[in-house]
Amino acid sequence: MVKIIELKTTQSSAIKILVDTLNSLLTDVNITFYPEHDDDKEYDSDESEYEDDSESSDNNGSNSTKKNKASKRGGIVIKEVNKTITVLVYCKLDGFEEYKYNYHKSKLMIGVKLPNLLKCLKCMTHFDTMSWIIEEEDMNKLIVILESTERNEKKIFKLNLMDLDDEKYEIEPVQFPYCITMPSQDFHKYCKDMASVMASKMDIKCTSSMVFLSGKSDIGSVDFQVGETIGGLQIDVNTDKNEIVQGNFELKYLTIFTKCTNLCNEVKLFLKNDYALVVRYQVAALGEIKLVLSPSEPEI
Repeated sequence: MVKIIELKTTQSSAIKILVDTLNSLLTDVNITFYPEHDDDKEYDSDESEYEDDSESSDNNGSNSTKKNKASKRGGIVIKEVNKTITVLVYCKLDGFEEYKYNYHKSKLMIGVKLPNLLKCLKCMTHFDTMSWIIEEEDMNKLIVILESTERNEKKIFKLNLMDLDDEKYEIEPVQFPYCITMPSQDFHKYCKDMASVMASKMDIKCTSSMVFLSGKSDIGSVDFQVGETIGGLQIDVNTDKNEIVQGNFELKYLTIFTKCTNLCNEVKLFLKNDYALVVRYQVAALGEIKLVLSPSEPEI
């Protein structure tokens, strides 16, 4: 059997958390595999990026070093919009320990039903090594292998694939006035506490030194004020320090986003007036996921 796609990672728990999060937002997704390519060459012209000038300006030296080390990488991309067209998901993973692309075309796209993939991944134990394989003779199946050397055990799943429409989502790069960095556990706690008072939406307001989170419900209102601390909240300013940026967002989606909490220590929020909120998590050492949430009307 000729393997046109083969990847392997020991970070299987991160993949499980990622798929569980996506499953709460989407049902069917296209997963695009792409070959190794130089990082300084744009591979996917349909790939939408969000500018983060705070990182590029502060870490130019370290970023160029990382690019040299990370050249010639291949991996997978997921880019989908949910049914209500309120959430766009962009995920890129190119940090697999082993990755082989032997397909004759520049990319390979497969359609996956997330609930079925999640059922397979729920069979893993914490330290399992995970492999994904697509064979040339049977390209309508994704082979998922969960392997434990400790127990000398291997679980093999052959998941039926789907033919899904290849939707194009064109989003122009944009500069955000503020980039908010905070411990991912803190963001999870703020969303959980806001939901505990039955708020359906969270208002996020940011100045150059403070973040204000607020919500309303039938039982009353709640306001959180969070300032910068060492090892805690940090605000990177890409604009006039006197500018106030504010947006109102559905709490149920923010709560789903926090399923990614255990993927990394920090979460980044990119905020701009009258624009979608971008929430970015690192997916362990595999890559990143950006969750883009459309603003909603404030509670009256």
